[in-house]
Amino acid sequence: MARAAYTYPNHFQNASPIAETGLSRPKMRDRTDILRSYLENDNKFATEANLRAVQVQHEIAKEKTQYFEKIAITAGGTIALVVSFVGARSSTHSGGLNPPWLLRSALVALVLTMITAMARNWRYPYYLHALYNRQYLDARLKAAMSKRDLVTSEPTPLEAETGRPFDVPKYLTEFKEHEGTFNSQIAACKRQEDSALWQTTWLEHISLTLILASMALLVILAWKNF
Repeated sequence: MARAAYTYPNHFQNASPIAETGLSRPKMRDRTDILRSYLENDNKFATEANLRAVQVQHEIAKEKTQYFEKIAITAGGTIALVVSFVGARSSTHSGGLNPPWLLRSALVALVLTMITAMARNWRYPYYLHALYNRQYLDARLKAAMSKRDLVTSEPTPLEAETGRPFDVPKYLTEFKEHEGTFNSQIAACKRQEDSALWQTTWLEHISLTLILASMALLVILAWKNF
């Protein structure tokens, strides 16, 4: 048997759900409110991101600097110990350590380790300075771009400080000039950051390689003579 089609009563078919319940239809947020929220979120995110980045990088920088300070101190202490040992051995034994080139190579490697470790700690703050400046300028540029979008979206934008109407053409002209200045400064900071990071990274690798080589040479020298 075919099922009969069901039809709703007229008062259900013509009724509006919102009208029947007495609820008001929600208003859509206009573009100005959305852009204003973007500006607030950009400013908040830039501030929080900058604080997190500074805190984390500060801790990492502190630990790495202390680590290479210990390497330099260890290298210097080892040099002093080896020289003292060789002097004491020479006063009590007629022969020196053999082969002598191992001792000389180890001492040279230790001296170079001290130099590269100290050079690394001298160069690393320049990298951090350039990094922090770039992040700060980038955050300011993004906040300025959000403000530009907000100003150009309003029919009659007002200055927050004075309450007077914005001179939009003049503002956009000044913004383009400031944007170019920001971009050039960000690019300069990026070049300094990359250069300092490259030098710091290579000095770290060289310092670690030299300290390992000097320790290996001293172990071989001790193995051959004792």
